[in-house]
Amino acid sequence: MPRILSVEDDVDLQQVIAYALKKQGWEIVYAYDGKDGLEKARELKPDLILLDMMLPGLNGVEVIEALKKDPGTQAIPVIVMTAYPSDAQFMADTVKALGAVEYLAKPVHIDVLVETIERVLLK
Repeated sequence: MPRILSVEDDVDLQQVIAYALKKQGWEIVYAYDGKDGLEKARELKPDLILLDMMLPGLNGVEVIEALKKDPGTQAIPVIVMTAYPSDAQFMADTVKALGAVEYLAKPVHIDVLVETIERVLLK
């Protein structure tokens, strides 16, 4: 069963994501800020990380940079989901240059999220 770490500070969104992913048979682990997300990634070595960009503590950019510098976490695929108020294509290009495998603009449709996770896990 794939383990997915969701790093998101919106509690309501975490619940929606958890419900959808558990229906797929996936294990979901939560973190509500960047520091906790980075610690859980290092400890649990999830199969995939869902990462918001605008987080308390460490922001998403700092989390990706730390993950990619750490040999123990650098191979974990990261899907960025954010409502970052800028050009979506610029944001997608930026997070992929940092090492994320996918970028999804919020609000994310659950079907799109599930399809994206399935595609990334099958790589």
